[in-house]
Amino acid sequence: MLIYAIEISKTAASGTVSFNTPKFDAGLLKHIYLKSASVDTTFDVKITDSRGNNIIDTSVSGESPVGIFNKFYDMPLKEIHTVYIFNSSADELFTGKISIMEES
Repeated sequence: MLIYAIEISKTAASGTVSFNTPKFDAGLLKHIYLKSASVDTTFDVKITDSRGNNIIDTSVSGESPVGIFNKFYDMPLKEIHTVYIFNSSADELFTGKISIMEES
């Protein structure tokens, strides 16, 4: 069992930034921590699988974070996923970490 910590340091442009995870054959999303440079920045988070399914979307669930998005999960992942930070109220730096446990 390996736990991948994907470090994030991305700057939003026009309120949006995205990146892909590595490809996983069998993984579990364990933790997402995203922090905007300003404590009062609102934004949304979406994770889309390789088939275009939005497995997490704070714009739909009504959980739009302010400053920090910090959630724990036990969500199965397979293949490559795209993580989007969007609807940001400011074009600024987002930092954080996504932890994915790969199962053999």
